[in-house]
Amino acid sequence: MDTETELGTTGQASRVFFALSDVTRRRLLDRLLDEDGQRQAQLTAGLNVSRQAAVKHLEILEQAHLVTVDRGGRGVVYRLNRFPLRTVKSAWIDRFTEHRVRIDCGP
Repeated sequence: MDTETELGTTGQASRVFFALSDVTRRRLLDRLLDEDGQRQAQLTAGLNVSRQAAVKHLEILEQAHLVTVDRGGRGVVYRLNRFPLRTVKSAWIDRFTEHRVRIDCGP
């Protein structure tokens, strides 16, 4: 079966893998895992990237649906969305890491 079809939308796996390919974006996800529901300033503090770069990284995470964004109230709040990670894990990672029994029928 086509893993892109399993993921539900063509290109979703590519967006997730691209988002995860950058260490800064992985650090942002780690921070949300430690403390979910952070404002941009809190989330990006100490990353040693410009504000513009931080915004771009967060946009990429949002496009991959790895974060949800609440733009209401007193500022933008980011939350971790684990569903795309679970989907990629089951469609890709589990597929390549599961143990397969191989039976040799030849001499």
